[in-house]
Amino acid sequence: MRKIIIYVLCLIVLGILVAFLYQFAVNFTYTRHVALPPQLLASSSVGEVVDSASSSPDYFGLTDMSQLDPATSTIGTTLWTTYTDNELGYSIQYPKDLVINTGTPGTLIVAFPKDKYFHWPLLDDVKISVVASSTCPDVINAKLATVTANGYTFNRQEGGDVAAGNIYRELAYDMTSGSYCYHIDLLDHGSNGAGLYVGDQSLIARYDAQHQTDLEAVLSVFEGMVNSFKVVVY
Repeated sequence: MRKIIIYVLCLIVLGILVAFLYQFAVNFTYTRHVALPPQLLASSSVGEVVDSASSSPDYFGLTDMSQLDPATSTIGTTLWTTYTDNELGYSIQYPKDLVINTGTPGTLIVAFPKDKYFHWPLLDDVKISVVASSTCPDVINAKLATVTANGYTFNRQEGGDVAAGNIYRELAYDMTSGSYCYHIDLLDHGSNGAGLYVGDQSLIARYDAQHQTDLEAVLSVFEGMVNSFKVVVY
């Protein structure tokens, strides 16, 4: 009986060890192949900062950042809700199914319900914030591009990072009017690939492809919101 108990305990310990090694291997595989943009690499003294929209890699899975142009947004906004901040002098539209938070002075936060915009297992946490302040905050070390939307000129920034199975993506548009810098920022936090949840390669490819579609739909909403931004003067 004692030998049986020892044998069972050994099997349990071995199973735990195998599970740990498998998870470590998955995390290592899915993080080491994600290249950091040059702006992030520059902060660790690797490579050089490249201030160019055409030569900088895209953290959102797009091959050409020119695809992200609020001025060419075709998303329908007729049924969207308009938020107006008379004190800070701006208005912006957003889909009715997004959740807004105005509890922080000077900041509008709009959250995407993950169960509506993403599919299992890659359910990202995405928030858009609109901040009006005296200075424009930096997302990364270099501005990637200057774009025009709705008659306003914006500086566009993009950045991201990966750590312990997580991936962070950020895209922001800044424009200055009067004494304010209006900073419209999308921050996405998700898991670094479906391989963290399933082992079947066909399922990994399927889930990752679906997530890319979901992410691009979210970006489309964001671009539409930026294109709806207006400075309001009373």
